[in-house]
Amino acid sequence: MKNKKHQYRKDGLKRLALSVLLLTMLTLTACESLPFDLDLPWALPTSVVPESTEEPEQDLTPSPENETELTETPALPPSKLILWLPPAFDPNNESEAGTILQEKLNLFAFENKIEIIVRVKSQTGAGSLTDALTATKAAVPEVLPDLIALSAPELQLAAERDLIYPHEALTQLLDENDWYPFGHQLSEADDLIVAVPAIGDSLSLVYDSVYPFIPSDDWTNVKGNYGYFAFAADDPQGKFLLLLYMAVGGEVMDSQGYALLQEEPLIEALQILKDGRNARHISSLSLGFQNESQPWQSFLDRALNTAVVPVSLVLTGLDESKDQPDPALTQPDFSLGTGSAWALGSPDPARQELALKLLSQLSETEFLARWSEAMGKLPARPSALGYWTHPTLKPALEVIAQNVELYPPEDILNKLGPILRNATLLILRDNASVSETARLAVESVK
Repeated sequence: MKNKKHQYRKDGLKRLALSVLLLTMLTLTACESLPFDLDLPWALPTSVVPESTEEPEQDLTPSPENETELTETPALPPSKLILWLPPAFDPNNESEAGTILQEKLNLFAFENKIEIIVRVKSQTGAGSLTDALTATKAAVPEVLPDLIALSAPELQLAAERDLIYPHEALTQLLDENDWYPFGHQLSEADDLIVAVPAIGDSLSLVYDSVYPFIPSDDWTNVKGNYGYFAFAADDPQGKFLLLLYMAVGGEVMDSQGYALLQEEPLIEALQILKDGRNARHISSLSLGFQNESQPWQSFLDRALNTAVVPVSLVLTGLDESKDQPDPALTQPDFSLGTGSAWALGSPDPARQELALKLLSQLSETEFLARWSEAMGKLPARPSALGYWTHPTLKPALEVIAQNVELYPPEDILNKLGPILRNATLLILRDNASVSETARLAVESVK
């Protein structure tokens, strides 16, 4: 009985194992034809690809997820500002004007947490401002000046060489009404605003205010003035005859920009000199004067009653001594002069932004008033001249500043100057014919 039970269990196990095997085979065979997916945890799909050991290629296309990582770190703002100045602007020259400028620069540096580096450059010779600017731009542009002060001739030359940079902010500053005409003229080159004017100077007629006779404001009426009159007749640029010639309507350039002298206005200008000589009003001292400081000194020495000098000499050469005359100025409706302006010397936008911020402060009325008066120069803004404290000369200066025109371009002045000087000396020294002198001068230009 026991053996039968054992055999029964053994046969039952065989049948169970056979049933499991049969069921497994049916399942594997029919699985592919089922209408749904059946996950068999012990079976691997036949489409599995072994994992690669290479790094997957990264997608560098900008997207919201990776855009932050691809954005460059913003450049730091400039930590210093470089200024190039002529000797007259030197903040360390121990003058009152220098101190005023230095205080402004120190305050700006403190407020903006920067260092201001000042380089003083000569205006003439091999190391001049424009020559240094040309060399620096080619060799080490990273040390170009952010802000540079240039005279009228230097501005034109720098603009021709693309050494200074126009900017919309410069144009916006000049759009204001508070500028003298010479300031607008100073700031332009090739119909572009390339600078912001700072100061100017002008020829004028100085006389002693204690005399009861006030000279005429009209340059053409030289012979009608009292006493002895002088100017720099031997000036290589012939500036006083140029002034007379342009005052009566003479042109100095043709339509193509070449030097020009017109015979009729030149005859009129030379006749003014001739009449002054014949009336013995023009002092013979004029023949030995080659620059305006010489007639100014003779005026101070009371050897002259009137003299043609720059306004700056009158403003800076005053002396409290009772031995010197008390100078006053006429108020002509035309004069010639020059000036200086601020320009951008670096093309870097961040550096330009900082330079423009300083320039805006240097152009403010109250600063410009204090600084220009201390320098003895005409400010480019009428409001700044209004702040001046000089009670006697200010009315005349306001008229002069409104009517001054810049000297012609340097190449024109260098071309015409010697011709006008020679014509002046022919009339005053040799008593030459006015018409013949004018004819020879006009022919000399061609």
